[in-house]
Amino acid sequence: MYGSGGLNNCGGRVIFSQTGKIYDDFFVVGHPAVPVYLLDGPQPVIFDAGFTLLGELYTTEIEKILGSRAPAFCFLTHAHFDHCGAVAAFKRRYPRMEVVASRKAGEILKRPSAVERIRYLNLAAEVLVAQIGVNGTPGAHFEPFDIDRYVQEGDRVEIATGCCVEVIASPGHTWDCLSYRISDKNILLSSEAAGQPDQTGYIVTDCLADYDCYLASLQQLKALTPDVLCPGHIFVYSAEDASAYLERAQAACIDFFNLVSACAREENEDVDRIKQRIRAHEYDVNPGPKQPEPAYLINLEARIKAVLKADSMTTG
Repeated sequence: MYGSGGLNNCGGRVIFSQTGKIYDDFFVVGHPAVPVYLLDGPQPVIFDAGFTLLGELYTTEIEKILGSRAPAFCFLTHAHFDHCGAVAAFKRRYPRMEVVASRKAGEILKRPSAVERIRYLNLAAEVLVAQIGVNGTPGAHFEPFDIDRYVQEGDRVEIATGCCVEVIASPGHTWDCLSYRISDKNILLSSEAAGQPDQTGYIVTDCLADYDCYLASLQQLKALTPDVLCPGHIFVYSAEDASAYLERAQAACIDFFNLVSACAREENEDVDRIKQRIRAHEYDVNPGPKQPEPAYLINLEARIKAVLKADSMTTG
């Protein structure tokens, strides 16, 4: 299912799950499980920066498309290890490239504890990289970097005549999370703000920071009716499949809330026991590729606590 190529036709539906061209001058590079998105043009743009150990793979594939030209911008959705890991490698290769993110992401990246966690999780990702069969750089250490330009809700960064990157604040997955819309193509890069689908069709509700904010952000993104939708990993959806996915993601969000609430009642709100049940429901049955286990368990606890907090406010 993974490799070079274009669109997959799945029972009459067109869903992209490979590296290569998606739409006009818009590409997935690296590996679909940990993608970097590239928009070619007068000022080429990349979105997110994947794993640290895949830095060389990303730059090699970027340069196959751009030749001697360099990306002008790298837009980061948020400061998670699998979205900012290769920024330092990009900056070494493209020193004039501007790194763009939210101010909250910049604050996170200045915390030594956050840098250490990003470094640890990138090293732990070597297991996943081996599983998906791509060549990385084992032992590559995440390096901190500076944000060159801070953006926020409503900002528009012009990248070509008649084309800009629109910034959409999407809190809930994380507090620093941004989504981006490429205006003239109606391409929406939502990262995990709109959930994360896996190979089984299950959509992970990734409400690490706040459940209610996550649901509100998801509903805001759904209202944009994108022509192309890029979640954080694995799949890209086009045309009616983008809208259908966002409908399913909203339903999955509500289902996850109900599942955690039911488990909490049955397990007397014992978070460890709730984690065991949710993990069996969504992680153990996933054939992969899937999030490295250390990152999954950290995130699962945060997701459960976000639902419990929202549930307590509703029932209290």
